[in-house]
Amino acid sequence: MGVHSGQQVCARFVASPADSGIRFVRTDLPGRPSILIGPQAVHSTVQATVLGSDGCTITMTEHCLAALAAFGIDNAVVEVDAGELPIGDGSANIYVEALERSGAKEQDAAREFIVITEKIVFGDDQTYAAISPYDGLRITCSIAFAHRVIGEQSLSIDVDENSFKKQIGLARTFGFLKDWQPAIEKGIGLGASLDNTVVLDDTKVLNDGGLRFPDEFVRHKVLDSLGDLAVLGKPVRGHLETRRSGHGVMQGLVKKIASSRQSFRCQTL
Repeated sequence: MGVHSGQQVCARFVASPADSGIRFVRTDLPGRPSILIGPQAVHSTVQATVLGSDGCTITMTEHCLAALAAFGIDNAVVEVDAGELPIGDGSANIYVEALERSGAKEQDAAREFIVITEKIVFGDDQTYAAISPYDGLRITCSIAFAHRVIGEQSLSIDVDENSFKKQIGLARTFGFLKDWQPAIEKGIGLGASLDNTVVLDDTKVLNDGGLRFPDEFVRHKVLDSLGDLAVLGKPVRGHLETRRSGHGVMQGLVKKIASSRQSFRCQTL
């Protein structure tokens, strides 16, 4: 299901040669136009990270990119038969399951990392994203919502395939019941439901079974942040810190990283 269109969507992972990167292909459009991920491909950050190229766009990319990054997959084609990727249950679990079924192949080329050497910050004291030197990839995320179920939450975690599968990838997107009708009137969220979104009214979670984690909300923000960081197009070694940030702030950081060549080095590891 496409969470915004409300239509059925199919995505397929296809093997790709070494050093070819991650590319989305719109199989529903004439000529099968493609989008190679990178800061230059960011088209919009409204409601999701939207990538665009060759006269086409693809939205809801962050969950898929997060799973690819966590699994250490640098080269793949993602074929999609619509303008958005499927939402699944609101987490990255459908992508985790697909990648585990397909498996991955080690290629005959060295992996090139973006290694952060100086702190880079985008935003202000209240809402920001920053990345600092770190021997690995760590994400520290803090959120604050004026809702009794959420409030202030924070999480700091080293990201790898195992931690992603167990601690991050299962966390679902969330929204508020009061925002549902206004979204429908704008033509977005047409496929949103309790099957793919954690929904809160003024006092509680409406989903049967409640939350998967007591702090599922901040865990999903970690998931989104990882997917947004992956837009850089190369694996990153650094400590990403976010506070009350969304896709716009994260893509602001991504573009700032790309333009701050004095603050990182490209290194094969």
